[in-house]
This record gives sequence, C-alpha cells and structure tokens, in this order.
Amino acid sequence: MNLPPTTFLGLRPLPRPSISAEPGTVIPLGRPVTIVCRGPVQVQTFRLEREDRSKLNDTKDVSQASPSESEARFHIDSVSEGNAGRYRCFYRKSAEWSQRSDYLELVVKGAPDEVSPSPTEADPSSAPITQNCKVKNIVCMSLAGVVLLILAVILAEAWHSQRRANNDLGNADKRASLR
Repeated sequence: MNLPPTTFLGLRPLPRPSISAEPGTVIPLGRPVTIVCRGPVQVQTFRLEREDRSKLNDTKDVSQASPSESEARFHIDSVSEGNAGRYRCFYRKSAEWSQRSDYLELVVKGAPDEVSPSPTEADPSSAPITQNCKVKNIVCMSLAGVVLLILAVILAEAWHSQRRANNDLGNADKRASLR
C-alpha cells in the first residue's frame, strides 16, 4: 500500500496546482509570455520548474485570484529558444509542499515578424481554417458588391423609365391641349 507520508499523520495531501500560459503555449520568438500557477487560498510560495530542473523560480508574490484560489504569475518579457520546454509548478502552504502540476509545453516559434500574436496562436492547426475564412469572406464581399451594383443599375433604369413615361405623358397632354 503506497500512501503519501501525510496520510499516516492523518493529514490530506495538498491538491495539485494548475498551470497555464498567457496568451498561449505557442509563442513567437521575442514576444512576452506569462506562466500562471494556481492553487488553493493561503499559498505562501509558488515554484516554477523546468522539466530538467535546470531552472527553478520561486515567488512569494502570490495574489488571490478568487475566494477559493491563489495564483502566481511568472513573466518572460522576451522568449527565446532557451525558454522552450516543459514546465510545471508546485506550491508551499504552511510547512508542506504540494504535488507538482501537470506539464505545460512552451513552444517558441519563428521570428517575431513571421508569426502574429493572436489568441489562435495556441492552436497551430487553426491557421488553415483562418485562411479559408479569409478567402470565403473575400468571395462573399465581392458577391455582395456585384449584387449591389446590379440593384443600382435596376433602380437607375426604373428611374429613367419613369422619367421617360412622365415626359411622354406630359408631351401627350401638351399635344392634346394644342388641338
């Protein structure tokens, strides 16, 4: 029976924290990213670590994200290839460290001008869909323009025909009065 040491003392293990990245996990080279770790209230310290444990970063700058949740934000002002990799976090509450979060894979992509920083950047498979939407929008807008042009021609023709009919009627009245 493999129980955590805290179980023998009658204590429950601390819940695992969550980890996320803003604006996403795929970041253009040179752009900023914030790794956000969340845990229960009254967390004293959050620790962010790389998978290879080559980088550890502790912060006591913990804020209350909600009535039941604390969070810490780890900012990287300009990502480089050296920032790419798998991260996870854990926290200290009282004298106890929590379990580690799931891994977050941070991917650094291309040069800053090659990739636009957008919310869809986190899902590279959405790029073809976005391109297809642009093409569809251009086709729809062109079609709408053609329909408006046809309506303008019909209205001009109707106006011209009405004016011609009024002129003809006026001329017929003038001829009748001259007789």
